[in-house]
Amino acid sequence: MLIMPMQLSDTMNFMHQVASRFSFDGQVALSRFERLADVLLDQAGQVSVGLEFGMSIGYASLKGQIVADLQLECQRCMQPMPLAINNRFKFAFIHDETEIDSVPGLFEPYLITGDEQSIINLLEDEILLVLPMVARHEQACSDYMTKQRERVRAEKQASHPFSALKALKVAKE
Repeated sequence: MLIMPMQLSDTMNFMHQVASRFSFDGQVALSRFERLADVLLDQAGQVSVGLEFGMSIGYASLKGQIVADLQLECQRCMQPMPLAINNRFKFAFIHDETEIDSVPGLFEPYLITGDEQSIINLLEDEILLVLPMVARHEQACSDYMTKQRERVRAEKQASHPFSALKALKVAKE
């Protein structure tokens, strides 16, 4: 008997999932995250997702983890830049904004509105939150950046107050 992997639905009733202690451990296609399309160079691939609905410290909660290898565009050299993310999150579900201050610090409050909530939007929000403000390689990633770095270093050395004395000393030797 072939068992097909469970597909994560776009929306679900979070409170019903808490009552049934629903958990999910699987893959979600990057192409399901529409808002990420503007940020990623390539939407091929999968995001590993682990979800666990339940009760924690008296709160209906969702604990999760997202792991993915993404392809962004470096804003310096405009070349592909791989970014590995591994993000954990914990939400305590609340039904009214007045409950926000009562949520323990180890949870983020999540306001439940209506019967169905978008799990895909929640996961996409968590991915977007861990992306850098400006994607760029950590090292100098182009000839232009290498030349700029060398120029700045040369200017600093030239502006040093004893650089002229050093040049005179070298000239006498």
